[in-house]
Amino acid sequence: MVATALTLVACGATGGGGCGGCGGFTQYPQGTYAGPKLDSAGAVRLSQQGFSYLNSDAGVRTVLSLLAPGGTLRVPVPCSTQTTSLLGIPVLQLTIADEGALFCTSESCGQMDGRCTSADVPREVTIRIDSLRFAPKSPDIVEAVIRANVQTGQLHIASTSTSACFLAGGGRIKCSIDFDTARAMPPITDLGLNLKLAIDTKWDRLLSLEVADIDGTSACSGGAQPPTCIDDADLLLTRPAGASCNVCSLGQLGAVKNLLIGQIADALQKQLNETIGELNCAPCSPTGTCPRSTAPGTSAMCVVEDGGPGKCVDSATGACIPALLGAEGRLDVSSAAPGLVPPGSEIEFAFGAGGSASATTGMGATIGLRGGVREVRPAACVAQRNRPMPMALPLPDFDRDAPATGYDVAFSVSQQVLADTLYRVQQSGALCLELGTETVSLLESGVLAALLPSLELYTEKKSVPLRVVVRPVNPPTVVVGEGTVMNGQPADPLLLVDWPQVELDVYALLEDRYARLFTVQADLKLPFSLDVQGCDQLQPVIGSLRNAITNVTVKNNELLAESPEALGMLVPQLLSLAEPQLAMGLPAFTIPDLPDFAFRIQLVRARGVGQVSGTSTYNHLGLYARLYPRTEACPAPMQPMQTSLTLASREADTVRLVGLGTQPVSFRVDRGFWSMWQPSDEFGQAVVQHPRLRLGGRHVVEVRGQDGRVGEVVFGGDPGREAEQVSRAGEAAAPTSR
Repeated sequence: MVATALTLVACGATGGGGCGGCGGFTQYPQGTYAGPKLDSAGAVRLSQQGFSYLNSDAGVRTVLSLLAPGGTLRVPVPCSTQTTSLLGIPVLQLTIADEGALFCTSESCGQMDGRCTSADVPREVTIRIDSLRFAPKSPDIVEAVIRANVQTGQLHIASTSTSACFLAGGGRIKCSIDFDTARAMPPITDLGLNLKLAIDTKWDRLLSLEVADIDGTSACSGGAQPPTCIDDADLLLTRPAGASCNVCSLGQLGAVKNLLIGQIADALQKQLNETIGELNCAPCSPTGTCPRSTAPGTSAMCVVEDGGPGKCVDSATGACIPALLGAEGRLDVSSAAPGLVPPGSEIEFAFGAGGSASATTGMGATIGLRGGVREVRPAACVAQRNRPMPMALPLPDFDRDAPATGYDVAFSVSQQVLADTLYRVQQSGALCLELGTETVSLLESGVLAALLPSLELYTEKKSVPLRVVVRPVNPPTVVVGEGTVMNGQPADPLLLVDWPQVELDVYALLEDRYARLFTVQADLKLPFSLDVQGCDQLQPVIGSLRNAITNVTVKNNELLAESPEALGMLVPQLLSLAEPQLAMGLPAFTIPDLPDFAFRIQLVRARGVGQVSGTSTYNHLGLYARLYPRTEACPAPMQPMQTSLTLASREADTVRLVGLGTQPVSFRVDRGFWSMWQPSDEFGQAVVQHPRLRLGGRHVVEVRGQDGRVGEVVFGGDPGREAEQVSRAGEAAAPTSR
C-alpha cells in the first residue's frame, strides 16, 4: 500500500529513471494529464552551501557546457533605432548596428544609411567568459555574474537627420565604434545576469527561466570603477572616410556610448533568453501536438526545424513553451506486486517544477513542484467518493529542519500528495488485495494449525490452500513525522499510515470449493521510514507492528470453535503473509544520475520538513543531500562485512540472535521489509520480533548492523520443536548510517 504510494512519487520525481518499482510506468507527452493539480506538491532547494558548490570549477564547467560551449558566446546585435539627447538636442534618432547588406561598405547597400531594413545583417559580438559565479537574490532572482572579455569589432552608427551636425560640418552623424574590454586595464568586465525564476501563468504555472535584466552595462561614472562598469577607454569612436559631420571626433559622445552598451546588453539578454528557452522548450508529442494553455485565447503550435522532433511555441509570440521539468504519465500499480494487486489498477499523474519560486539573498533558492494524481478508472470493489482539493501550502523552510552537517540540495514531497496518492490508489482498486497459494506458497492451513486447531476438523488434519481477501472499506491516510535518527532508541517513523476499518475475509478450500471461515475488521497504523544507504539509495523500512492493529472485530465465524478474540489475534500473521510481495514491489530507490552534470548526489537524511504548529507532524517529507564531483568515488561507501549469526533462542514471534555485538541493528524476515534501526538488548543480542515468526514452516531472518556487518539465520519447524539452525553470511545490502 505505502509501497505503491512511494513508488508513484519516486517515479514522478525522477521521470521513471533509476527507480526500482517503476517497471509499470509509461511516460506521457507533456500536457496529456488532465487531472487536478496542487501548486504545493513539493519543492526543490539549492542552499547557500549548494551555491558555493555550483560556483566551484566543476559546477561552472557544467553550466558553461550548456550555455556557452567552449566558454564563448557569439551574440548577434541587430540593427535598431534609438532615441537620445546629444549636444543640447533633446530628441535625436540614432541607428545602431547600421551594417547594411553582407560585405557592404557604403551607404548604397545600406551601411550607415540611417535606416534599419531587412538587408541589415546583425553585427556579431564575441563574449569570452573568464569566470562565472551564481548567487541568490531576493525575491526570486538567481544572479549569474559573468567576468568576460567583450569585443564588438567595428560597429556602425548613423543619425536619421542632420540636426546634430548643424555646427559640426553638416550632413548626418556617421560613426564607427569599436568596443574591446582588453583595450584598457582590466581587460575584462563584469556582467550581472539576473535570472528570474518565473512562473508561466499561460502554461500550467510551470517554471520558466528568463533573463530579467543585466547589471554592469553602463559607462563608468562617479565612484564606479571597472570591471563593474564599462570603461570609456575601451570604446574607440572614429569618423569614416567621406563623412562630413565631425561629431564623432568631438569626444563628447558619452550618450552614444551608453546607447551602444545598452544595445549590446539588450542583444545579449535576448540571446541568452533564446538559449535558455531552447534548453527548456517543450517538445512536440510524437503526433505533433502541444500542451493546452491555461490562459483563455492562448494556443500552441508545433514548429519543426531541420527535420527534428519539433518544439512547442506560443502561436501569438513564437516564444518557447516551458518544458515540464519532471514527469507525466501512467503507473500500473499491479506491476509492483503482480498476482497480489488486481490487474487494471492504474494511476495517472504529473509532477514538475512550478507553482511558486523564491530566492533569498545570501540564503538560497527554492522552486516549488506542481503536480497531481488521479485514478484511471474507479474500481468496482470500492465505494466511489468525492475528494475536495486541499489548501495550498507555503514553500517549506528546508534550512530550519536541515541536518547539523549541512546540505547542498534538498527535495520534498508534500503530505497532501502522499495522502492523495493513497486515496487514488484505493479508488483504483489497487488495495483490493487477494492472497492465495499461487502468490504466497506459505498460505496453507498447516501453517496456522497451532493457531487455528478447530480448522483440522474440516481438513482431516491435511494442509489445504487458504485465501485471504482484503477489502479496503476506507482509503488510508498518512501523516509525516520527524523520522528521528537512531540515537540508541527505536526511530520515530517518517510516515504513519492510518487505514481504518480494513476487512479481511479468510477462506479455506473445503470439498473442492472455497468456504469462508471468518471475517475480521480492524484499524491499521503502519509506521514507515526511509533509510539512507551508500550515496544514492533510499531503503524503505517498517517500524514495529506489535501495536499496529487495533479495534478488531470478528464476524461470519460460525464454522470455527475459536473465540472472536483468538481469531482477531490472527490478523498480524495474515497480513504478514503479503509483506514479501509488497517489499519486492518497493526495493531500495536509486536516485537517478544526471550524466550531463559534473556532480553526483550524496544523500544525507530523510526527515519531516515544515512542522505543523502545535503538533508533532510535518507538511513535507524531505530529502537532504550533498554534491560531490563526478570524478570522485562516493565519499561514504560502506562495504558489507559478512559474519556468522547464531540463533540464541526462539519464543512465539521473537528470536534472539548473537553475532553482531551491541551495535544498533535492522532486520527483515522472509525477504519482507527491513525494520527501522533498534538497539540490541543488554546481552548484545539482536532481538527480532515479527508476527510471521508465529507461523510454521521455514524462515529466513537477515540482520545488518550499522558498522556494515551482515548475516542471516535460516530455521524451520514449529515454535515448540528444536529449530534447525543454519548460520551463514547474508545477502543484505550494507547500510550507511547518518
